[in-house]
Amino acid sequence: MKTRQTGFAYLWILGAAAEAAELERDRTGDPSVGNRSGGNLLQELINQIREAFDAVPQPSDEELLHPDCMDDCDILQFYGGVRWQDMSDEMIVYNYAALTAFSPKAFRYYLPAYLLWTLRNADSIEYVGEAALRALDPGAPTEMLHDFRKSHYSDLDAGQIEAVKVFLTLLGNHPDLGEYADEALLNHWLEA
Repeated sequence: MKTRQTGFAYLWILGAAAEAAELERDRTGDPSVGNRSGGNLLQELINQIREAFDAVPQPSDEELLHPDCMDDCDILQFYGGVRWQDMSDEMIVYNYAALTAFSPKAFRYYLPAYLLWTLRNADSIEYVGEAALRALDPGAPTEMLHDFRKSHYSDLDAGQIEAVKVFLTLLGNHPDLGEYADEALLNHWLEA
């Protein structure tokens, strides 16, 4: 499936690609390095996310809710075996808060749907992108919910952590979502 970029999203992708290329040229000293377009960079990230999460086993209904959550109202539509690859945009928008109620196993399984939606719809007025970025930010260690938020990431493997880091780095250039991506990187992912 080819991803279509328009408006600000396309511009920030181009900006991120240019910045990444400049950093890579500086690192390697090779002026020919990093001549990828923003669309190619985005497609590479989409492929990286799909590859990192595609083989993750789907959680059972009993494994959906985080053990420290008191109710499952934010994840009701996930009972019955919804595959992340089959989630519609409408389901993701309606269930924007689900990531915060998922167990680590369910968070790992459903996270790619939210990452990919955010990449495709970065300029959307829907809250999904910001909610996904906030779910990736445990906050400062002194914050009351820091350990709870951080527990969601406990099942992620090295490839998945790397995909999240690239996602957050790319979104750090977005005019509206960048501050949330940067906070998540600073509060956890740079050290992960």
